[in-house]
Amino acid sequence: MNILIVDDEYAAIRDLRRVLEKTTANARIFEAENEKDSLKICKEEDIQVAFLDVEMPGKSGLALAGEIKKIRPMANIVILTAYEQYALEAHRQFVSGYLLKPANSCEVANVLNNLRNPVAESTKGLFVRCFGTFEVFFDGQPVRFGRGPAKEVLAYLIDRNGASVTGADICAILWEDEFDGSDKYKNYLYHIYDDLVLSLKKIGCEDILAHGRNSYAVYPDRIDCDYYRVLKSDARSVPEFRGEYMSQYSWAEGRIGYLSQDM
Repeated sequence: MNILIVDDEYAAIRDLRRVLEKTTANARIFEAENEKDSLKICKEEDIQVAFLDVEMPGKSGLALAGEIKKIRPMANIVILTAYEQYALEAHRQFVSGYLLKPANSCEVANVLNNLRNPVAESTKGLFVRCFGTFEVFFDGQPVRFGRGPAKEVLAYLIDRNGASVTGADICAILWEDEFDGSDKYKNYLYHIYDDLVLSLKKIGCEDILAHGRNSYAVYPDRIDCDYYRVLKSDARSVPEFRGEYMSQYSWAEGRIGYLSQDM
């Protein structure tokens, strides 16, 4: 579990860290004392729970909660404050918890056990998350891609669930109205795909890709993926899906209706 603590008082951060270390196993805990640092961490790390102080210089914790949700839509927000009067506003933002300082181990454990967006246990090997933002993990750690579009290409292929697509199909997704069918886009795609292969080869997972002459696909049976779990079972039995699917990609919006039809 990746946890962020944001408080302008370091003593408060230190005290909460001690409580979290007692109540959570194998948690990665990040600290920030201001808005800028906290948002930077959220962009770089898959933050799953954020403990936010309310009264801080500059942007309040409640306002910061909205900014964090824009970056990490599935992040659980826990408000930690010395004042009770913010409770109503906090719950209007659908937070996962509201704790008064100083929070004890039992209170923190109760919040973590009843998160609005449950955090799945770390999965060994390759795991692909489609619900919320699209993310790729290996042994619980995010997989890094040299070129940003390489990650989107993989997202599109996984969305296609083994169906092959052409280079032109992928170019149309990546560049939308800019794509005019010219060779410059197709040549750029070759470099992007090579980067995707290299990124997966570093973790020994390049065999999930199926590539032929102007044909691109993945082997779904070689990928542990929350989306594929839904396809293999009743979507209502999969708690990870809460109405968000590859939310950073506009082309993926059409899949939400399909996933939600029986929810």
